[in-house]
Amino acid sequence: MRRRTLITGAAAGGIGGITLIGTGAFDAASAERTATVNFADDEDAYLGLISKSAYATTDGDGELALAFGDVSGDGDGIGRNSQFFFDEVFAIANQGTETVSITATSDTDAFDGEFRLYPTGDRDGGLDDPDNAVVLETGSEQPVGTYVETGDVDVTDELDIDITVEATFEEDDQPDDPAPEPPETIDETEFYSTASLTDTDGEVLDDESVVAVRAEPTAENENPESDDGFVSYPDDVEIPLAAADGNVVGFGSGLGPDASSVDDNRTLIVNAWQTVLDGTGTVLYDETHGQELTLDAFSELESVAEGRGFTVEAIDADFLDALDDADAVMVATSDNDVASVGGFSDSERSALADFVDDGGAVFLHGTASFTSTSNGALNAVLDDLDAAFRFNFDQVVDNDNNGGDFFIPRTSNFNDDEFPNFFLAEGEL
Repeated sequence: MRRRTLITGAAAGGIGGITLIGTGAFDAASAERTATVNFADDEDAYLGLISKSAYATTDGDGELALAFGDVSGDGDGIGRNSQFFFDEVFAIANQGTETVSITATSDTDAFDGEFRLYPTGDRDGGLDDPDNAVVLETGSEQPVGTYVETGDVDVTDELDIDITVEATFEEDDQPDDPAPEPPETIDETEFYSTASLTDTDGEVLDDESVVAVRAEPTAENENPESDDGFVSYPDDVEIPLAAADGNVVGFGSGLGPDASSVDDNRTLIVNAWQTVLDGTGTVLYDETHGQELTLDAFSELESVAEGRGFTVEAIDADFLDALDDADAVMVATSDNDVASVGGFSDSERSALADFVDDGGAVFLHGTASFTSTSNGALNAVLDDLDAAFRFNFDQVVDNDNNGGDFFIPRTSNFNDDEFPNFFLAEGEL
């Protein structure tokens, strides 16, 4: 058995007014005369004190007070050399999730008399005897009576009584601590002019261990350029917009430029950086392959990342040499900008593969195949990285869930089970 004190109170005042210092709900306290009680919200507390009579009242601060004035025949209240039984004055309630055994003790050294708490219905009993502890099932309560014997004392004297109520649990039957509040998460992301993703064979990507974000069920994908590499998603398959395989992450769109007003987009990107790298580091933003969008177009993303401890640097020359001092590389494409300059060379793709093998991370951002795309150049990189996904040659549209037009799908269809940290709100990771 293990004993845990769940309620304590320091009683004060004359015998006509005994105050249990504390609210009707406690989770732990010390049994000092000047006790400071650690309060718990009623719904979280293991035990509670509940008034059951006119003798027990709760004030505006939630303190349970016992007052026994004006109870004798002539209205003079408690007298000396007398004994009084007050049945069902208040109740102790089990608000926890486990059965407990209840005892209550009173320190009456402060006066020449007796003060005892007893289970209502058993005036000869006492809650101070562990052998007669009251067993309380979950959701039940025990009415408590109060016995007072004054003796030859001045009942108007100031009186301090320490009262401690304890609960005993079986060693293997301890009440669980209240579950912590779940962290806040992002609400919704917006994939402006986005492609979908496929598997390595150019088929539907349905691997839940890889897909991080899907479009809403209302979305569909189309082939506006009649591209031979187009993979059509059937109506019963939700379309993947972001995927991660080890240290390689792909997003169907740029997602986080300053032109986007959706801050959750940037939070998602930086969360992915921090999760994949298991911390922060130096992220190189590639400008060496004809990218239309430079790092200046992602200044808000850079600010979020640097606020978490990242260093974000643009590289506009010497791509291979720059990898030596980087932890991650971000490649963001727009239309056919990267493809128009020939994409990544054999040596660059090989260097990126070695970079990932050594623990570096690569984050690739595709674009919809509407007015041409560089997804083919990105797929060549993914081939050398041996990643489990590829970029599709399509445009994902959604007439119902969008940011103002059908080609700006919005979604909160997140794979929280596989990638929970990707979707934490800013400040939670």
